[in-house]
Amino acid sequence: MPASLSVVVPAHDNGAALDATLDSLTRQTLPRDEFEVVVGDDGSAMPLRPVAEKYADRLTVDYVRSEHNRGRSANRNAAAARARADTLMFLDADTVAHPRLLERHRDFHAARAGRPGVLLGARHDLDWAGADALRRGEPVEPAMLDAERGDPRLEDTSHPQRMRDFPSAPWVLGLTHNASVDHESFRRVGGFDEAMVKWGFEDLEFFYRVFHLHGAPPELFRLDVDALSYHLPHFRRTTNGLASMDNMKYLLRKHLRYDVEVLYAINTFGRHLGRIRLYGDAIDAYRRGGLGRPEALPAATRDELATARALVVGNGVSALTLGAGSHTFDHAAPPGDTNSHLLGTVLQQFKTGSLDLIVNVDLWRCLLPEDLPAFLTRGLLKADRIELVATHSDLDQRALLPVPFVADLDYVVDMLTPHFTLTATTHPTATVLTLR
Repeated sequence: MPASLSVVVPAHDNGAALDATLDSLTRQTLPRDEFEVVVGDDGSAMPLRPVAEKYADRLTVDYVRSEHNRGRSANRNAAAARARADTLMFLDADTVAHPRLLERHRDFHAARAGRPGVLLGARHDLDWAGADALRRGEPVEPAMLDAERGDPRLEDTSHPQRMRDFPSAPWVLGLTHNASVDHESFRRVGGFDEAMVKWGFEDLEFFYRVFHLHGAPPELFRLDVDALSYHLPHFRRTTNGLASMDNMKYLLRKHLRYDVEVLYAINTFGRHLGRIRLYGDAIDAYRRGGLGRPEALPAATRDELATARALVVGNGVSALTLGAGSHTFDHAAPPGDTNSHLLGTVLQQFKTGSLDLIVNVDLWRCLLPEDLPAFLTRGLLKADRIELVATHSDLDQRALLPVPFVADLDYVVDMLTPHFTLTATTHPTATVLTLR
């Protein structure tokens, strides 16, 4: 019977951790003939083949090596290319599998009967006592798994609202230390992005593409708290954090959408989920409410936009006549070279001083209080001035809840006046706050 699960184990240098990972796979409740293991060696100074071959009598194990360190994405892709099963499971080489781990991944995909799917398992971050127990072949005791050693994703999503947020952006929790995906989805998205050579976010980016490949269905991903694994202590360079920010900037250039933009802020997993859900709802709400329309713009602003280098945010604003070098954030139009589905809280794609003005028609009114300052301060580095347009509307702020929506313009004026040169002008269709 062909294997139903291919376990892809990327590794680099740490043979002792790989040994512990492979040893845990010999004690699975899933029969040996139902899974295979592919070890990817990413240019380790001492080849890891002897560690993999040590288990050849107890596991169906394959080994693929790159002579040079190519990065985590390329290593996973090279190992996955050797996998033969319909389901790929990724298990890091410093992660020990609970005896039922592979069975839970197999059962999830079997129940989907060929439909695409992703299972995200849980991982406890052990310290020395837990690691020593596993290396002795002893069970991990509850005292070794207190709150300081838990999976931070589970802590961040323990509030019921966070699990209601999960279907909006499950890829945010998509860490590949313990996760599985149908092989066909992996092929269709082209695997991991090998341009991401540095540490961090390459797994989230992969699962982001899987999620949107299938149209972002809420049932595609499942987070299984009982699909357990144990993360061994290992040395992590302090430079990894800086490297991850380079990868985050790459993500923002590659995916010009608000759900990736949200990740730029420092936050917990749970808060990222909530903000993505909230802003998705906000974009839908302000479109349904007839806000953001270019018709609300004063005639003088329209005339200036025809020749200015501008960023214009709103619904339908991509149809405006704009000057050369202009860009729009128009969620009502398809994305393209000059139109993105962003909020404007990062504005990474614009150089300092590259714009004459930024005009935001109503979407600014849906920004959370901590995100509006980011839009304004970063925006005034890119442009000479910002015009916040508030369409005259009888839209009920309370009816939009929990979507945030600025209704009291006087409050915003009072808040911003100490920090900017601000002028408020009332027109027949809208009030415009001009900030310099």
